[in-house]
Amino acid sequence: MHKSKGNAIEPEDFFKQHGAELLRLWAASVDFTEDVVLSNVIIERLVEAYRKLRNTFKYMLGNLHDFDPLRDAVPLDQMLEIDRWALARTEDLIRRSRAWYSEFAFHKVYRGVYDLATTDLSAIYFHVLKDRMYTAATRSRARRSGQTALYRIHYALTRLVAPLLAFTAEEVWGYTAKPAGAPESVHMALLPEPEEVPSGLDASKLANWNRLMEVREVVLKALEEARQSKLIGAPLEAQVCLDAPPELYPLLEQYAADLPSLFIVSQVALSEGTELRATVERASGTKCERCWKYTTDVGENADFPTVCGACVAALKEMLG
Repeated sequence: MHKSKGNAIEPEDFFKQHGAELLRLWAASVDFTEDVVLSNVIIERLVEAYRKLRNTFKYMLGNLHDFDPLRDAVPLDQMLEIDRWALARTEDLIRRSRAWYSEFAFHKVYRGVYDLATTDLSAIYFHVLKDRMYTAATRSRARRSGQTALYRIHYALTRLVAPLLAFTAEEVWGYTAKPAGAPESVHMALLPEPEEVPSGLDASKLANWNRLMEVREVVLKALEEARQSKLIGAPLEAQVCLDAPPELYPLLEQYAADLPSLFIVSQVALSEGTELRATVERASGTKCERCWKYTTDVGENADFPTVCGACVAALKEMLG
């Protein structure tokens, strides 16, 4: 940009349209050791990136409204593995980000946080977690396990982004349930340590989940094709039939109970084949009006004739 050419963007005009926080995010996102570029296209991308980051914190805060970390936290060895996978991803980001901060590589911290928020959390973990947050019994171990992971991730990420998004982090901090002795301002808190979000998963378990995420991509492609062809309208209307090669089948069989929630479908059927292949059929059974899954046990309980067995158990637990 050259002021003499009249193509410069005045900071005051930028503030009026987008706010100072977005300019701060742009400054954090560029590599200051090279030529720095700013354009309307870049601004539009940053507006979207900032919206996604805010929505990440909004989702976590919204699902922690009834969670007291001292009273409700689940011990690590009792947490679900998918929750511990999310912790592992956050733990890895914290470790890398602390090194990047020491190098003043702020653009790498921004990219790492953005990738975690949009790919690992929003695109995968939050979608998988929704069913437990909304339909599991309020104080069940499954729901509290998810909230425990959310709380640890949220508390760590708020401090991790504070140097980059000063006002946003402070706003989020004001709504965060903080441990005793935590400072009133996030800018007086220390950066998180990786040990604050331990996953307890060894290398083999992490490798299992990395492979399951690859299988999930294959399933999502098949679900989209089924939706485009009008076979299904929503993923929960589907039963996924997975053919797996001999080297993959034992892993899928081991995690068979987790696959429907990982793929966000009602049912998953496994069989051995020569290569990984996912096909989609209409799910069998009746739609539960509470969780929207299709099961064959809807109506078996006379007290709750329109919901499935899992929802009956959750309702009885909540109603006492």
